[in-house]
Amino acid sequence: MSERTVLVIGAIVVTIVALGLIVYLRYHLWLARQYRRVSAGSTVVTTRLGPVEYELRGAGPVILHLHGGNVGHTGAFMFDHLVASGYTVLTPDRPGYLGTPLGVNGAPEAQADLMAALLDVLQIEQVALAAVSAGGPAALHFALRYPDRVSALVLLSAITRRTELSDDVFSSALGRLVMSERIQDFAWFLINRAMKRMPALALQDYRRTETTYDKTVGAAYIKTIVNDPEQLRAVHALADAAVPARPRFAGVMNDVHVQRYLDPIPFEQLQTPTLIVHSRFDGDVPFAGAQASAEAIRGAELIAVEQFGHMIWWGDAAVTQAFQSRIETFLQRYANGVTRQQS
Repeated sequence: MSERTVLVIGAIVVTIVALGLIVYLRYHLWLARQYRRVSAGSTVVTTRLGPVEYELRGAGPVILHLHGGNVGHTGAFMFDHLVASGYTVLTPDRPGYLGTPLGVNGAPEAQADLMAALLDVLQIEQVALAAVSAGGPAALHFALRYPDRVSALVLLSAITRRTELSDDVFSSALGRLVMSERIQDFAWFLINRAMKRMPALALQDYRRTETTYDKTVGAAYIKTIVNDPEQLRAVHALADAAVPARPRFAGVMNDVHVQRYLDPIPFEQLQTPTLIVHSRFDGDVPFAGAQASAEAIRGAELIAVEQFGHMIWWGDAAVTQAFQSRIETFLQRYANGVTRQQS
């Protein structure tokens, strides 16, 4: 091996090591910022059933938002339109997320009891419920167990019955990353960077796991999403809402367990006015579940949309605005008289 070759190889090794150190330092600086940011606007209180971290936004009748998987109180941005419409949006971290320990509160019934205990501490007598995805089971059990405390129920892409997760959820790059606790923070660092810097590429995995679209239709939706500044901001907001990831891992794994082993819910016992919004092309929580729930819940209304699968806010902006307007009308009818937050 010539001296020149040795020098070239040495330079390559030094460059690789230097780049690795730069990535390592940037990752740790980024992670430190995320841990500082995530609880900057939230509060932790002690209830009779354990600690709960929550975020409270807006003023007016209270909407109790039970968030979906991977986010936590940081997913409150999904209901900015309700804050703008004059509601208070209360978003607790469900058990296993951030400052709310999983403990013995993993079952949907126990989650419902914990939410009731939080309302007791905050002196909120009655709420309207808005549940997204994995927040569905807890919301349904809350409405069943505390009917006098719920004026209305809105379910968005919500789990309402047992669902076996698809192979794509586990075999996709996104799925493999999010199922490993040890590398949670670094995995979601990569996902966060990809969603912000290469959103069209990152959304390809979402097309596989969150929709039932083929590549051609999925590509058309992705093009629409990344070319719409408002929707692109929502993609970035979701990327930030899921980090840091490790403090949410217990909750995410519990949500997976609940989704796979959920006992049948006695919908016929529900007394709460209910509005269901679901995509016909949801690849995570099949549309058939929303149909069955709407048929079983007395007087329930189903809004079927053709959006980016499970991510019903993405796709046709006019469709999103239309169903959000219908949610606001529904809440004006049933929730404007709910007990406001006590001062």
